[in-house]
Amino acid sequence: MGFLDELKERTRALQTAEAAAPDTETLARNRRLANGACRLAHDYWKELCEQLNLIRSPSAARYVVAGREPLDGLVCGNFRVLPQLKLLPGGEPLYESVLLAWHASGETLQRIEKEHPHDIDRLRAALMQAGIQASEAPVRNAASGRLQGTAFQFKPIVAASVRVTPLPDSGKVRLTFINIDQLERVDGEYPAAGLRARLLDEIGRWIVGQPHRVLEYAGNIKRFQH
Repeated sequence: MGFLDELKERTRALQTAEAAAPDTETLARNRRLANGACRLAHDYWKELCEQLNLIRSPSAARYVVAGREPLDGLVCGNFRVLPQLKLLPGGEPLYESVLLAWHASGETLQRIEKEHPHDIDRLRAALMQAGIQASEAPVRNAASGRLQGTAFQFKPIVAASVRVTPLPDSGKVRLTFINIDQLERVDGEYPAAGLRARLLDEIGRWIVGQPHRVLEYAGNIKRFQH
């Protein structure tokens, strides 16, 4: 390909990109929608926290660490909403994200012993995913004193959350669900105009263990598990 042909190809690529890019008016609209969705979630979740902190319902989640160690008898509480925002001139909030966080916790001290390095690493990763702080101690053979494993001791206090992050240029929001009904992170994208009371109601149903349709509305879903 000659030099002039290369320039023509680059020009066509730039023209195609410019044609596909949203205009200024569309960008401004998309940003308003994304910011408005975050504000709506912030207001809704503040009220939701008040109600759920009074109810303190048993957790309906199935939390299992290291493949076969269930965390049972947990209660949901400490619901709180944590917005990240800055105020524009005039006092209008511009959101970077809104986090709804809570704990599913129990009072019974649990102890799990693992022998094989792979199982130890797997359990450690699962506890980290759960947000559980565990103490670790070596387990030694009573007769020989030989190291034969690691003991993990902890109170089951699982950290769970939903975060909404605006994607202002595209007029969408990303919702990140962490440890809602199992030890798992799920990301999904939604049109900002679709983050309304109906979807927020569905998220609330998911949190308390009721049937829901949250992920039916999502695009670009990604799942991460330990």
